Amino acid sequence: MAYPLFQFAQCLLAAVGGNSSRVAFPSQPNYSAVVAPFNLDNPVTPAAVAFPANATQVSALVGCAVKANYRVQPRSGGHSAGNYGSSTGELSINLANLQSFSMDPTTHIAKVGPGLRLGAIDVLMYNAGQRFIPHGSSGTVGIGGHGTVGGAGYAWRKYGLTIDYIREVEIVLANATITRASATRNPDLFWAVRGAGASFGIVTEYVFDTLPAPPQTVSFAYFWTSPNVTARAAVYKAWQAWSSSPDLPVEVQSIVGVSSTAIFMSGAFFGSLDAYNALNVPSFFPPAQGGSVELYTNYLTLSQLWAAQTTATGRDDPAYYYLKSLILRPATRIPDPVVDQIFAYVATVDSGTNGTDTWDMEFQAGGGYDLSVPATATAFPHRDATFVVLLYVTTPGPISRTSTRFLDGLHTLFKSGHPTEYYGEYLGFVDTKAVPAEARKRYWGENLPRLGRVKAKWDPRDLFHNRQGVLPNGVPVRV
Repeated sequence: MAYPLFQFAQCLLAAVGGNSSRVAFPSQPNYSAVVAPFNLDNPVTPAAVAFPANATQVSALVGCAVKANYRVQPRSGGHSAGNYGSSTGELSINLANLQSFSMDPTTHIAKVGPGLRLGAIDVLMYNAGQRFIPHGSSGTVGIGGHGTVGGAGYAWRKYGLTIDYIREVEIVLANATITRASATRNPDLFWAVRGAGASFGIVTEYVFDTLPAPPQTVSFAYFWTSPNVTARAAVYKAWQAWSSSPDLPVEVQSIVGVSSTAIFMSGAFFGSLDAYNALNVPSFFPPAQGGSVELYTNYLTLSQLWAAQTTATGRDDPAYYYLKSLILRPATRIPDPVVDQIFAYVATVDSGTNGTDTWDMEFQAGGGYDLSVPATATAFPHRDATFVVLLYVTTPGPISRTSTRFLDGLHTLFKSGHPTEYYGEYLGFVDTKAVPAEARKRYWGENLPRLGRVKAKWDPRDLFHNRQGVLPNGVPVRV
């Protein structure tokens, strides 16, 4: 028997304590503002949006969805390029109010609510004892989602990913119960959450092992400008050779951005200024047109600088986006002739011949810490990554076919040097146009079969669903 819509609405309202300001429905005039999609190119209309105050209310909301036969997705910071926290026809549970924080002064173990943004966590951890966890560079991203996909940033090579410091989670399951998962309690669920969490439940609390904030960190940046395609390609080739060298200290992290006429490299060195200068970084590259090197003894100040730089790119703001990513391994290093082809290809944008308004290529160096972590240690499998590549276009209005073809062609060109090799992709940069079955293989690689088995155990009806999420093995589900 169908569950009447008015009963579903009453159930949701009761779940949040009768506070009508914490539930919204499509019939409301301001509903699109409540939904607040990040990628405007993917319009979404969830069945309802709820704003719980605690884990008990999250549990009650999930119970309502189970009774009414609605699927569920949580939303934390809301930066999914697929707007997966607000999928059409599903119950969107917005975790913005779950912002608890505490840290044990002796063990420095921190308990963190999923509604906190990365920038706020930096402040709270630093002020509680000059501690930190590695994570991405954007301060506005929510830990709720970031802590379930990976979490790569400026500290990746030295310290690893955000998921590597999760000690335990409190999680609401598909049967609406609240449980905890760790290495010793529900270890299969704990494994799956660290890399594919949105398919398994709603994390209502993270418990993190924290690290002492680095006492000295060098921030460096260099830029090269040239209208010459060959000159720009030469800079990238130099960076690829330098950043993937086994002789490069793990203390060095670098990110390269490529635009129509310039290449910009920013990075961090976790050590003293003298030690950084001894590396003689500029000697590995063609002469730069400018740059800066600065020592920071307050890690919070530096993390806030990185966040401000990300915000300045506009990537923290809702817009019309189309994103694609690649995770490159030693076996899929880009051959020099393909580098030349890539830079010649994007030069078609420089001349305005393909109609794409704004595009970007970004390369983030991997290796270091992750090479010591087995691919099967967590659901995130890409531990042998040498680079993560982010490709995106953004336009003032809906993404055109021309822009889509441009980005798809660029993505294909990157893989042309090793056409038979496996290329992973990063779940944090959702490719909304990818075929779901193929996307799953790229996100989770060799861990996908095990994820399907764990999904069948904990969420056999695929309650926690998005179109590219993990499916339960051997269990018929709604499509």
